[in-house]
Amino acid sequence: MSKASGGPSGQLRIVGGAWRRNVLPVAPVEGLRPTPDRVRETLFNWLGQDCTGWRVLDAFAGTGALGFEAASRGAAEVLFVEQNRKAIDFLNSNRSTLLGRWQGDWGPKPVLTVRQGEACATLAALKPAAPFDLIALDPPFGTDLMHRCLPALGRLAGPSTLIYIEWGESLAGFESDLASKAALHNIALLRQLKAGKVHAHLFGSATV
Repeated sequence: MSKASGGPSGQLRIVGGAWRRNVLPVAPVEGLRPTPDRVRETLFNWLGQDCTGWRVLDAFAGTGALGFEAASRGAAEVLFVEQNRKAIDFLNSNRSTLLGRWQGDWGPKPVLTVRQGEACATLAALKPAAPFDLIALDPPFGTDLMHRCLPALGRLAGPSTLIYIEWGESLAGFESDLASKAALHNIALLRQLKAGKVHAHLFGSATV
């Protein structure tokens, strides 16, 4: 993973939505890297800036940057999955901070759930009541974790689910893996971006 970015060292800045400009501390965990500001801004431009009512899964949550940004833009529920104990402590603390700043005229307060566990095993054990609207995968680059998590996605996604993946190289042509390993058919690479060492990809139904 690359050096932490997204604000001054050790900080995460929310770039849009209700919590825009809130600055949060980042756990001092080696290799922990918030998704860069530019990449987050681009992702939520792709998503239309509005996640109202969405159910979001932020796997390999780390700093929680993607999940907090989605909640800031109206997501109703966000599940953060993270293994590192120190990162979990910071996620819980930042969750409490942000929810404490939620204002009544912003609408219903989002439900933010932090779950500690190895991402692939946790995803495999999930039994959601309904498909997630957005699944974000940001595993450590250069590992097999992304591929190991794919079989679980078929049970967590629906026909309109969007899947966002950050990786250390381009995933152009990865649709065949999503189809064969995750049983996600009729899926296409909708958008992609390279920013430094980060390759960002948004996959979804080919009919979107």
